[in-house]
Amino acid sequence: MNSSSHRQQDSNKQAGAPRRHQLGLALLAIWGSSLGPYSVALASEEIAKKEETEQLAPVIVQSNRVPVSKTVMRGEELSRVAGTGGDPVRALQSLPGVVATSDGNAAPAIRGSRPGDNAYYIDFLPVGYVYHLGGYLSTVHPELVKQFELYTGAFGPEFDDVHGGIVDITLRQPRSDRLGGQIRVGILGADVLVEGPVTENQSFYFAAKKSYIDLLIRGKQTDEDSGVIYTMPKFSDYQAKYSWRLNESNTLSFHAMGAQDQIKFTVPADTDMAIQDPALAGDSKSKESSNTQAVVWDHTLNSRVSNKLALGHMDERSQGKFGSAADADVKVDNFFLRDQLRLRLGEDHDLTLGTILFAQKYKLDLDLLDARCTEFDPACDLTSAERKKFKDELKVNYSIFYLKDRWQLTPELAATAGLHFTRDGYLNRNYTEPRLGLEWRALKHTTFNMGWGKHNQFPDGLQVLQNLGNPKLGHMQATHSVLGVSQALADGWSVKTEIYQKKFDNFVIADPTLNYSNGGSGDASGVELFLKKDAVANSKLSGWLSVSLAKARRQNDVTGHEFKFEYDQPVVVNLVGNYKYSDKWQFGAKWSYHSGNLFTPVVGTGAYPDGRVKPIYGELNSERLPSYHRLDLRVDQVVSPRLSVYYELLNAYAQKNISGYTYTADYKKRRSNVELGITPNVGLDYKF
Repeated sequence: MNSSSHRQQDSNKQAGAPRRHQLGLALLAIWGSSLGPYSVALASEEIAKKEETEQLAPVIVQSNRVPVSKTVMRGEELSRVAGTGGDPVRALQSLPGVVATSDGNAAPAIRGSRPGDNAYYIDFLPVGYVYHLGGYLSTVHPELVKQFELYTGAFGPEFDDVHGGIVDITLRQPRSDRLGGQIRVGILGADVLVEGPVTENQSFYFAAKKSYIDLLIRGKQTDEDSGVIYTMPKFSDYQAKYSWRLNESNTLSFHAMGAQDQIKFTVPADTDMAIQDPALAGDSKSKESSNTQAVVWDHTLNSRVSNKLALGHMDERSQGKFGSAADADVKVDNFFLRDQLRLRLGEDHDLTLGTILFAQKYKLDLDLLDARCTEFDPACDLTSAERKKFKDELKVNYSIFYLKDRWQLTPELAATAGLHFTRDGYLNRNYTEPRLGLEWRALKHTTFNMGWGKHNQFPDGLQVLQNLGNPKLGHMQATHSVLGVSQALADGWSVKTEIYQKKFDNFVIADPTLNYSNGGSGDASGVELFLKKDAVANSKLSGWLSVSLAKARRQNDVTGHEFKFEYDQPVVVNLVGNYKYSDKWQFGAKWSYHSGNLFTPVVGTGAYPDGRVKPIYGELNSERLPSYHRLDLRVDQVVSPRLSVYYELLNAYAQKNISGYTYTADYKKRRSNVELGITPNVGLDYKF
């Protein structure tokens, strides 16, 4: 396995879940290598209003201001982006600060961090299961998405402990006029939505999605490049909400959501992959599931005081067998509370107090080869690793308390000061972190923004388990600094530019004595441009241009070795356009470009003690793949008031983008792995 395996390994974890929720997911060393062939096969065969002007309005409890490193997008805008199949979560990769990982993975890597370094919220609730199929499509029903808020750095103290970014998804309320719904059909699966009123003050919606690609393509398939034998995946999800307006001051909402994924594949013993790493040979399977139930109480005491309280439970299960490399069964029961109190102390003063509490119970049954793979070492051989077994039940308590104070100092100047406190009951660690922000309206439509803050993140799950890892590890830590300027222009145009720097410390590296230790650091910096055209009256054109120039690196502080971060992409460009020709026809296009992904080359060979050929790697992440670029086209047709259809052409000019290289069993030759080819896509939407 070279460094590209770390990319697969990271993208196939439960993207969006804070790391502590993955405490028992001890498949870090083999997860990516086992799912990688499946991802290649799936891609190659089947994956066929004006945003409000930024201004310093008087402080109110619900503010429409846009602080530094925050991008606000309506769900409707993102669901029309070409190449997404109508999935707004996939469109996040076209926004500034986000690095694309691969054609088959929508999970965003943000400003020098990995996809697993982000936190996700849906309707105020922390969630962990956001993507199906390792990242190809989301578990969120597109029709329900009202708004996305993407925080790429220096985010406030009210969010969870991550050093990447925050995706805060707001779903709309159920309709209250009549019973209705929607049926959506696409290439991979179909979903249904039913919603409507129950009484004058109560309403509901229920949405569910189910794959059927496994019914259309039955039996076992063989990937021509890798020789891996697989069956098509199965996935499903659901979301439900019941809203009850008790009176003008109180609203209760009951939430339920869940998702499930299943895949099976076999690595024959005579394939290059099995010859290189025999532990991967044989049958493999994975089943993931997650279910969340919660109640949210919105209470407005008066014009100056409001409170939002959420109580919930999330059960997760991860079952996997990967050749002889691992056999794991992990169950998690997670009870959580999130409370946020907002106080309007004056016309120009807003205070927010809050807490996020987790009480978790883990049941772990692990039997695996412990290769201790990290991003700091390209050599990760499973077959030669020591086999370890771990069976235990763990209880983990985790608490966050925060305070945020925003003060309008003058009509043109506003300051925000925050404090974020973390109590980690498992690692017995406390972190107190300041967060600061400043907004200056220099001209009527020109605002300068500044953000600074310290952030922490729980290590990966396997790394903190007794015997397998080091339960005395500290959290990874980061300092975010951002400076930006935004300008509102005429006719729905706006432009925003930001420069940022992140400094990281306490990354986890393999340790021969302690298993793992906090011995890594790094930094990331860059400049971003976001030019946006909103759909306004008498204008048929909308879209945006995002440009990012960045660099990111890592350093092993024990050896002093410095190298480029795996997701370092110096240039990222996304151009998204939509043209509303008429009420019945709309045309869209998206062109994406980014510097090629980094990889670690094999420069020679040696021998393992068992006689297998051992790869000798060159400098870590020292070579770069050819630049990536792709054009997607989309046509939306309104057939009738109830029926609409979209047609897409992915990779319209058939660019052969390379996602990595696969070596022959003796490592003497390598072949290119090509991303998605030119692929048609179609879907229909029927409302009733």
